Amino acid sequence: MRPGSEQARHSAAGREAGTYDTVLIFRLVGASVLFAVSLIIDKLPDFVGVLLLILSAAVAGYDVLIDAFSCVSECDFFATPVIVAAVTVVSYMIGFGAEGAALMILYQIGLLLIAYAEERTRRSALELLQYQDEATVDHITQLILRDGAGSMSIEGVIGYNAGKVLKYAMIFSVVYAIALPLITNYSLRVSVHRAMAIILIATPMSVVISMPLTGIIGMCFSARHGVVFDSAALMETTADADVAVFDNAGVFCSINPKLASVQSDILDDSTFVTFAAHALYYSDQPVARAVAAVYTSDYQLQLVKNFADIPGYGVEADIGGAHVVLANRELFVGRGVALPADKDGNGQSFFMTVAGRYVGRLTINSQYNDEADGLAMSMKEAGVPRCVLLTEDGNTESRRIAEETDFSEVYGECDTAKKLRIVSELKSSTKGAVLFVYATGVEAHSDADVDIRVSKRGKYADVLITPEYLANLPFAVQICRRMREIAIENAVFAFVVKTILVFLSIIGYCNIWFAIFIDMVAAVATILNSIRVTSESLISAFMYKTGQR
Repeated sequence: MRPGSEQARHSAAGREAGTYDTVLIFRLVGASVLFAVSLIIDKLPDFVGVLLLILSAAVAGYDVLIDAFSCVSECDFFATPVIVAAVTVVSYMIGFGAEGAALMILYQIGLLLIAYAEERTRRSALELLQYQDEATVDHITQLILRDGAGSMSIEGVIGYNAGKVLKYAMIFSVVYAIALPLITNYSLRVSVHRAMAIILIATPMSVVISMPLTGIIGMCFSARHGVVFDSAALMETTADADVAVFDNAGVFCSINPKLASVQSDILDDSTFVTFAAHALYYSDQPVARAVAAVYTSDYQLQLVKNFADIPGYGVEADIGGAHVVLANRELFVGRGVALPADKDGNGQSFFMTVAGRYVGRLTINSQYNDEADGLAMSMKEAGVPRCVLLTEDGNTESRRIAEETDFSEVYGECDTAKKLRIVSELKSSTKGAVLFVYATGVEAHSDADVDIRVSKRGKYADVLITPEYLANLPFAVQICRRMREIAIENAVFAFVVKTILVFLSIIGYCNIWFAIFIDMVAAVATILNSIRVTSESLISAFMYKTGQR
């Protein structure tokens, strides 16, 4: 079975410029007139009545028959058009021509209503983006038009199992059609009629058609709040988040720290900074950016030899023939070099030795904002129990941050490699999903389930948040969970409805046209239910709960 093909065909039809809808409406009106005439006028010869019913079905559903032949030619025997066409033909053969014609008419009416509901829902979803920038609107629009952008993993699971259920239902129907006349006084004609109704009910059309809209609405509603997901599947993964990892640089603090102080009893500040600037010239560590920002003199790079960048620790190089090491305490401790105790617990300290002699230290400070504490708390309120902060600050500063914020864990002295390694370790040890929130400096995708980039521009990651919307990340998590809940509700609702209809068909209280009618009603109901993703009461309640209003 190709569950996606049916949905795609009619979604595309609904997006056409009205021609398809208009033609189909006229066809359905004509088919309905022929159907009514065949039933109302009793004086018509029997063959004329049968001919009118055949014409009624042909006018209403000739495209369904064409689709059915196409699916059969591709060996797709369980596609919905094949099932509908087969049930219609068999209905005529066993003397239920009126139900066969009604099936085709109601099937097409249902698809028309579903296409209309889909298109209205898509337009309403895009209207949620009216306050977003043009680039975001264009990006989301392209995602919606892209096949599979609104699909969730649950849809694949449902489609796979629905296909298996349909096959089992067909086997059951054959056995039922043969066994019923043998164990009761019902005719073969009646048993086949009931079996056709069971097969028709077992088609998963209502779920397959409606399911992608839930994802599309969720993507648009999240984008309205400044959190742009690249697919509905990523939203579904986010709903399972147990750990959120935040890269401090660029998210909660400036990626360009400031040089706070220079302390040396041997060198004057200018000479110290000159040595540091030359030693750090080829490095991209935060300390290099801090020193470069205050060094205004010319560089004599011909004096720099044997440069070595030590990520997470510092640098070393030969400058004018003297070996210079500028690094954090951990590096010197590992090398057995004695250093003076920290006099200042603020910021990250880097110590310098020249020709093996300690000459002083410098301290850098990042510019923090107030969102770190509040966002960690909000994420926990949203159901993400573990929030981890990765910072390039020294261990002293990291401990201070851990004490003053609600982060579960804080890791200091983190360069890019260490950040990615921690994310990978958390991924391997966590049952739920891991989110990685970063700004810049982490160019490659991490091992996290969802990479979330905080940026005003640049290439979209799995998720993009502009800095001014960072506080809305917990709301996005709530939206993701609501989207998944509604998708499950739709699946359960469709399953219950179909189960009831199958039971009624077995005992003879559900005929073919009623089965397709209820299935179409169920499809429209699930589409309307999907709109509940946009319930503002959810966001309002969450904002009130977390004290953000």
